[in-house]
Amino acid sequence: MIKINIQKTKAIGMISGGLDSTLAAKIIKDLGIDVYGVYFAMPWGCCDKEKAMEAAANIGIKMITLQLDERYLEMVRKPKHGYGTAMNPCVDCRIHMFERAAQYMRHIDAEFVFTGEVLGQRPMSQQRNSMGWIEKGAGLKGRLLRPLSAQLLEPTIPEQEGLVDREKLLSLAGRSRKPQYEMANAMNISEYSAPAGGCLLTDRNFAKRMKDTLEHGYRNFRETVALKWGRHYRINDSFKMILGRDENENNALIHYAHKDDHIMQLENERGPTLILKGYDPSKDILSIAGGMIQHFSRYKNEQPLIMKYWIKHNRNEVRHIKAKFTPENKIKEMYI
Repeated sequence: MIKINIQKTKAIGMISGGLDSTLAAKIIKDLGIDVYGVYFAMPWGCCDKEKAMEAAANIGIKMITLQLDERYLEMVRKPKHGYGTAMNPCVDCRIHMFERAAQYMRHIDAEFVFTGEVLGQRPMSQQRNSMGWIEKGAGLKGRLLRPLSAQLLEPTIPEQEGLVDREKLLSLAGRSRKPQYEMANAMNISEYSAPAGGCLLTDRNFAKRMKDTLEHGYRNFRETVALKWGRHYRINDSFKMILGRDENENNALIHYAHKDDHIMQLENERGPTLILKGYDPSKDILSIAGGMIQHFSRYKNEQPLIMKYWIKHNRNEVRHIKAKFTPENKIKEMYI
């Protein structure tokens, strides 16, 4: 007897951990399709990796994580389709991620990519025109399926070829999430993250820090993680300071500091940790950094103190510098 191997249709699902992407994955999987989930790790994004993994496990789908990197930052620097309210390149962001998902799709011989996007839910990336730009820009023409709004959109290739039953897809539109909550209850789906405030690039203060980083240069993607913590000050074109506001931020700033950053603290470590970014700082620059630590410590009104500092990659070579106070108006000028 000849055995016929009938291979299931494969699809790549963009899984953020939110309700919409979870519902989309459940719908596609219930159609008998072999779903491979993709989560994009972004240190200052709006998605929850733990929730994404929980959702994937509960639905019973495979999951991989793709890390955004310097290519993503270059897209943020010069987005083809512009920014939103701050420095959020929503359309180009989606194109970038879907383009990488398309590469994975071709790598495993999948038929299409799907996402939990809902027509009209977001002002930039989920309008009819921008959805078309994203599909075309990512090289997914006809192979980017949006199950929650599919019946309001043109049929995709997998629908036309009968790989996906269009009648079992939905026609959701707009900002209301009431239908999604009702579906989640009906499907016994409880593991998903609540709607977030959005990517930090939509926050004007964070956007200022990102713009400063891109204008003055960065050494790797990992450095941008620290943009979401602490107080940030630009001394000049060559040097920038970041001060932690509590013990958790102090520890995080040290952990994510570049190997060539200078780390500075009070001798007794009872105050903010400062990360000085830039190469070969002069004594004056180091003194200014020390003064900033004292300014935000309990010793603000005391005589200038001695600070300890070292280069991240050489913790054993600790040096010392006397703090130099900076006038309040200058501190305000330096603030990012």
